[in-house]
Amino acid sequence: MSRSPLPVLLPLSLLLGACTLTDASSATPVWQDEFSGTSLDTSKWSYQTGNGFTAGTDYVAGWGNNELEYYTDRASNVSVQGGTLVITARREKITGPAGRTTGTFDWTSGRIRTAGKFSRTYGKFEIRAKFPRGKGFWPAIWMLPEEPSPYASWAANGEIDIAEGWGSKPTEVAHTIHYGGVWPNNVYAGKTATYPNAGSMDQWHTYTLQWTPGKIQWLIDGQVTSEKTQWWSANKNPPSSDADLNAWPAPFDRPFYLLLNLAVGGNFDGNPDATTPDQGQMLVDYVRVYGMQTETGSAGPRPDMTYPWTPKPARPALSDGNLVYNGSFDWADTDPRVTPDTTSLSGAANSRFWTLYTSDGQVTLSNDAGDLKADVTTAGSVNYAVQVRQDGLNIESGGRYEVSFDAWAQSARPMMLKVGGGQDRGYAAYSGEQTVQIGTTKERRTVTFDMKATTDAAARLEFNLGNAGTGPVWFDNVVVRRVGTAAGARPPAADGNLLYNAAFTQDATATVPGIAGVPGTAYWTTWSNVPERLTTGVSSGVITLNVRDVDPANNWHVQLNQTEVPLTAGKSYTLTFKGKASDAREVAVVIGENGGSYARYLDGKAALGATEQTFTYTFTAPVTNPAAQFQLLGAVGAAGSSYGLSFRDFRLVQNP
Repeated sequence: MSRSPLPVLLPLSLLLGACTLTDASSATPVWQDEFSGTSLDTSKWSYQTGNGFTAGTDYVAGWGNNELEYYTDRASNVSVQGGTLVITARREKITGPAGRTTGTFDWTSGRIRTAGKFSRTYGKFEIRAKFPRGKGFWPAIWMLPEEPSPYASWAANGEIDIAEGWGSKPTEVAHTIHYGGVWPNNVYAGKTATYPNAGSMDQWHTYTLQWTPGKIQWLIDGQVTSEKTQWWSANKNPPSSDADLNAWPAPFDRPFYLLLNLAVGGNFDGNPDATTPDQGQMLVDYVRVYGMQTETGSAGPRPDMTYPWTPKPARPALSDGNLVYNGSFDWADTDPRVTPDTTSLSGAANSRFWTLYTSDGQVTLSNDAGDLKADVTTAGSVNYAVQVRQDGLNIESGGRYEVSFDAWAQSARPMMLKVGGGQDRGYAAYSGEQTVQIGTTKERRTVTFDMKATTDAAARLEFNLGNAGTGPVWFDNVVVRRVGTAAGARPPAADGNLLYNAAFTQDATATVPGIAGVPGTAYWTTWSNVPERLTTGVSSGVITLNVRDVDPANNWHVQLNQTEVPLTAGKSYTLTFKGKASDAREVAVVIGENGGSYARYLDGKAALGATEQTFTYTFTAPVTNPAAQFQLLGAVGAAGSSYGLSFRDFRLVQNP
């Protein structure tokens, strides 16, 4: 492939001190790879392999995004051909290490990085590349901080995504930065850009990042497509005020290295479908890095910006107490409450104050004689793949709220309803994730919940229609209203146990749910990402979980849960239970937040064997949470295998 020659490179130490040019267009070269050899230059790049990574003692499968691919260092996945780097994703079976076990995966691909070999603070990063089309393909050019970092870990130490492509959206590309507190108290800011000149991802484009103190710019083919000048970093987790912030412009004032990869499936573009080709290729012509004069300047004072702890003005309720504006889908655009930035639904008249989000789902919206009609044409792989929502609800701590609406569908179906927080609240679920059954005739549906989190003046009502079939669904007369005061934290049982029905002797009732079809399980629930995978039984005070067709990568694929567990900040607690397994299995033992970030206050392991053992854990609650969640997460293992878990005598008490 022909290309413009780059000037001969000087030693890096000389170049870093010689950046005296006036602008980015005449920047000085610092580092490059023209991919002119016959294989990857391992003096510049290293491979990352597998389907995940280890964080502390935990293995994070799917690279934290539920990705399907297994990265290899094989030439069939990463090669250099005719002056071009070729990263190939292939639909093929591969078996390899996945944390403490071995898994079998349906896709292979490649991921390379310059970590430990090249990193830089500031400069112009230019990559000429071509991305593949196809549902589920996720090509990425991005940057992470070289370790060690003074800003703790991701994402307080930052991430810069130069270009990420949705295989199903070939005319769009994402530019993003991740920053804020340590996960899960991180945030991100980004833009979905459209390719200049009616271009698409499967054409050659030059992706450029110009990074200087206090400013990050993205360009495609020389045209500026996004710019960011506001971000923050805090080591305190979670941060609660400006005083917790690291000095500006942290975290984007440290050396970052480059990564190139082609992921398959996961949270970004969803999983491949029948239209996805069995092979996709990400091609890279060159990677060039330059220094700029402006990188030596000052970042200036910290800009004014909004933080998660910044008070937001509350939108007042309507005269009838409804927090939902235009819940009957009949407000005209000329309504005095409508402002120029008020959202609306494309295709649906009289839909001001409503918003649509889709990931890998598709929907056609319209106003059908005063009702909102949402015709789901592609269901997507997750419930939020099609999400109709309203933002800006003022949900106050300590309140009891009622959500009610009229709904019906062409074919009976479920929907996930949620009242919760936005990005700056970790998408917390104040109402829990409520499954609502929608029939074929117009009926009123009602859900109540207690707000036990901090007041959120920008909460969201979500109708999540994804991953539950296609066809039209109608909504009307949507109301969210405060109806009273939240109940206080439930007291301990008579014996001091904070876990109710620990002996599995109490049956579920209309007001105290349990595991469907299983007597003696009041207050307990189970969950599986594939419901047919799990069957549950209770006998003589012992609960048994029988698991088949094991997920080889994710221990959360099977869960035993109890919610509404009250904890007090600074107090010490001890958990005990007895357990065994049909064969040696390790399960996760978790007590933490129910929703949102799912922060873990206790994050333990239990190595179960054929002989029953007693397990004991002690932890201190970092926050007061009147509605924490206790969880046992099922074990991983060989794909398709089966096992059984048995437990009894659960006890959680506050220590003296």
